[in-house]
Amino acid sequence: MTNDIANVMPPLPVITNSTDDLLNQITAALGVPRSVLPSKSQIDHAWVNLPRLLGMIPPEMRDERMIRLCVAVSAGLFDSAINYAWNSTIVELRQKVIRFGLPIVAQLTSKSLDEKRLSEMMDGELLKLCLELNLITEDGFFKLDQCRDIRNNFSAAHPAVGVLDEDEVINFISRCAREALSTINVPAGVNFKELVNAIRGGDFNPDQSTHWSEAIRRTHAAQRELISTSLHGMYCDDTLGQSARNNCAALFPVSIEIDGVPAKVLDQHQEYVGKGEAAKAAASREFFTRFGLLDLLSEVERHAIISTACDRLMSVHQGINNFYNEPPFAERLREIVAASSIPDSVRTKFVHAVVACAIGNPYGISWAAVQHYEAMIRDFTPKNMELMLELPKTQTIAAQRIAHYPSCRGRFASLVGLLNVAAVPTKIKTIYDGWIAAMPAQP
Repeated sequence: MTNDIANVMPPLPVITNSTDDLLNQITAALGVPRSVLPSKSQIDHAWVNLPRLLGMIPPEMRDERMIRLCVAVSAGLFDSAINYAWNSTIVELRQKVIRFGLPIVAQLTSKSLDEKRLSEMMDGELLKLCLELNLITEDGFFKLDQCRDIRNNFSAAHPAVGVLDEDEVINFISRCAREALSTINVPAGVNFKELVNAIRGGDFNPDQSTHWSEAIRRTHAAQRELISTSLHGMYCDDTLGQSARNNCAALFPVSIEIDGVPAKVLDQHQEYVGKGEAAKAAASREFFTRFGLLDLLSEVERHAIISTACDRLMSVHQGINNFYNEPPFAERLREIVAASSIPDSVRTKFVHAVVACAIGNPYGISWAAVQHYEAMIRDFTPKNMELMLELPKTQTIAAQRIAHYPSCRGRFASLVGLLNVAAVPTKIKTIYDGWIAAMPAQP
């Protein structure tokens, strides 16, 4: 239920019979029947109800469009009346977006927006944006979207497919007045300005995290979609500090737990890649990795991410102080493959990097990194197992170490023992059994 009307509208002048006489004279002069226009009783019905509807609209918004609306209703030009009501609605929705803050909208949507672009926006897009920004309610969006369709098909703005009666006109004006032109139906979703300011204001305390998480859960789906897209965009914005990134990361799982990951997040990532925005694209890949969403990216991108992680791990492994430097790179590779299926194109490289680092060199292994290597090997698929057991026959660093250093050979046999025996492919079972037999005796 809506609140009572707060703005008192002065009564409109009474339409006299002379108005109807004028319409009779005009139609007669043109040789068309009077019935092409609404009857006097229809016009009177709309006219009597008009002050109540205009009373919903704040006085400062009763401008020339409202005057034209009244004149159109008084003359029975209902198709023009709804056009004036709709034009006022669109103008006010644009002003709501401007008052919200165009720079903030641009940041939330990751698209540049100024008053010119706003004025060129299609009505349907504007309604969707206002819903996402919580400038109109979800009910209001559906009602106004119906009004948009009616205006496009029954108003004087386009060749009409039919005519509206007095009740339909009153209903149209009522929806525009209630859902866009008045303050009767005020949305109760997430306040974006406060959210953005909070994200930028430093690391969330527990109360802040709880407050914003609950607010996101309670709001409607369209706003959650914009919030999750905005959190991804802000996370990838290199002008924001680490605390803002941490806050975005804290809220993102909540924003997708009900509706899933919006397509706009993927579109935004592809836009970074397509525009060559390397820093944002890299941050976006890190974002997808962090939340286990790499499988949403293309196989080419997943290949590049895993390949790069393998190269970095091998570079550190073969560098100075590798025993101390390997752990974070091993952990990073483990996080990536846990969040994504491994493309066949990079599978061999991945298996070699993990095994080569896990068997170490003649001087030993990075004990702090072992847990990550062993975890990845335990999760090897049958394809990965096959590549691992065929590794000693290849011309690789790992094969050379296995062939020439007993300590590396013994560690390789122990790693084979980590494989899930039930998943070992039949064609390599004999090789597997041979390595199990060669495992060093446990102390």
